Amino acid sequence: MEIEIILASDFSVRGRKIVQAMINAAPQDVIVHVSDCWQRKAPILMTYGLGHMVRRHWTEEHLRCGGRIIGWDLGYWNRDVSLNFSMRVTIDSDHPWRLIGPMPAHRWDSAQIALREDFDPRGHIVLCGSGWKQRRWKQAGRDWEDEKASELKRRFPGRRIVYRPKRPEKAPDGLEVMDEGDIEDVLRGAALVVCGHSNVAVDACIAGVPVECEDGAAYALYRHGSAPSREQRLEFLRSLAWWQWRCSEASEAWEFLKAQLQ
Repeated sequence: MEIEIILASDFSVRGRKIVQAMINAAPQDVIVHVSDCWQRKAPILMTYGLGHMVRRHWTEEHLRCGGRIIGWDLGYWNRDVSLNFSMRVTIDSDHPWRLIGPMPAHRWDSAQIALREDFDPRGHIVLCGSGWKQRRWKQAGRDWEDEKASELKRRFPGRRIVYRPKRPEKAPDGLEVMDEGDIEDVLRGAALVVCGHSNVAVDACIAGVPVECEDGAAYALYRHGSAPSREQRLEFLRSLAWWQWRCSEASEAWEFLKAQLQ
């Protein structure tokens, strides 16, 4: 296997750490070319932050040329841990939902994260805002959020609808901003989470709150319906655990990724 790995100076600290860990742990049967920009040196390209304006162009062009992409970003859980943090990975797309299937349970089970049942059918609705990168690529500003807000007000007249932005900003008309506190506080007692592709959908899966989403890893679960069973949620999370890794697990991550690329 031959792979080009981008290690750029503008990576976040965690992005640089996971990519450097993968470089250091590269198996003997993997030929690695390291550069700070795309140089078309190998059929597989690995980088951090697929939404970056410049790297987005490189990865899309690499795919158009018939290449494969491995992309890293902040993890689905344990992303805020200071040292042994997790980073999520995907292949050939922004999110791996098409690749998620039944997997052994031990990676999720070892995280010791308890499923909760925070759902309240009479509770509030949570609308999650997109990040600025996603808005820029779609060239639609905040149109999606404003349209969803109008739709939710029609579907749930008189219901409390809160807006959870990715960055501090004013809520769509008629919605309450809830941008403070942990996401667990926002989800507690909620009736529904609505998002484009936010990792909040994974948080809601853990919390037992129904989800409507259009993309993201959680679409693998919620494209079949907004309220899966507890058993379906657990099966999804056990599979999703294979799509995030710690720097200390770089060798195991290589073995997993090599198998997926075959």
